[in-house]
Amino acid sequence: MAAQTDEEERSVQLPVAGGTRPAPADPEEAILQRSIQMEEVDSDVFIAAKEDLWKPPGQPGVFGGQTLSQSLHAALLTIEEGLVVHSFHGYFLMAGDTARNIVFHVRRMRDGKSFATRLVEARQRGQVIFISTIQFHRPEPSNGLEVAAEMPNVAGPDGLTSNRDVLLQLLADDPRNSERMRKRWQQELAAPTRAERRMAPAPEGSDPSDPVEFHWTRATGRLSDDREIHLVCLAYMSDYDMLLSAYRPWGGIYANRPSMMVSLDHSMWFHSMDFRADEWLLFQIRCVRAGGARILAFTRVWTQGGDLIFTCAQEGLARHAEPLPPPRKSPMALSAKL
Repeated sequence: MAAQTDEEERSVQLPVAGGTRPAPADPEEAILQRSIQMEEVDSDVFIAAKEDLWKPPGQPGVFGGQTLSQSLHAALLTIEEGLVVHSFHGYFLMAGDTARNIVFHVRRMRDGKSFATRLVEARQRGQVIFISTIQFHRPEPSNGLEVAAEMPNVAGPDGLTSNRDVLLQLLADDPRNSERMRKRWQQELAAPTRAERRMAPAPEGSDPSDPVEFHWTRATGRLSDDREIHLVCLAYMSDYDMLLSAYRPWGGIYANRPSMMVSLDHSMWFHSMDFRADEWLLFQIRCVRAGGARILAFTRVWTQGGDLIFTCAQEGLARHAEPLPPPRKSPMALSAKL
């Protein structure tokens, strides 16, 4: 595997497949698809251009979902036809720098008849900022062994409030928010939308203090018909706010901001390719454990037709300078005591 020098890392410009990237008529058209593109510059070495990297307002570096999805994309580009990704396990080691290209080095760990395994290192300045192992499987029949979690009974996406609407409400309705947070939300609203998200109320009868959230999510604009692009875009979207459900017992994160929050690792299991990431998908995000300044959350994703297509797990660091107040009392727990 050829080494990539710092000078090459800085200078390579990334065209899309088939030529130079055109300026889209609609600046929001397929912006997520453009965010995951890369160029092969040597055998199993790929470049993600700094011009396409995104740093969310208030965050220390490149959006983690972009780096992990590009790692998946790089691995996919080294796999023979007929194999499909089934699992991905990655670790965030350092914050990515939007002022530099990211170099992805793919190692072919194994190419068997049924499975193939890749190790991908994302590097900047000669250091690994993200590392992942990704496995692919040649599809085969299960001969009746079929089990899947049932889709929760939540409201559909039509008419629900979007995340952008929530930010607008926070800016307009709550003068207690700090000037720093207001500036961050204004920056988020000004940025192009890569994916649209709408929070769905929990199923009727659910405990409001249960640490679980439901979001309908889809990529903004129309994606290509390449099924692998939809897998990569789903991986990108899976990193949105995975740790926030831990704050549900306290009424949400907006009133309980940590002094530091970063993702530590990210694992994904792909159950199906029969979906489009630019159509509404239901994300159920549940915190299963918070303690020791770490949060562990699991995500399940269904199509609108009720097919479970994806499962994800993430652990992150959440530090608080001051102790949180006691969590809100659950109405269900209070009624049980009565």
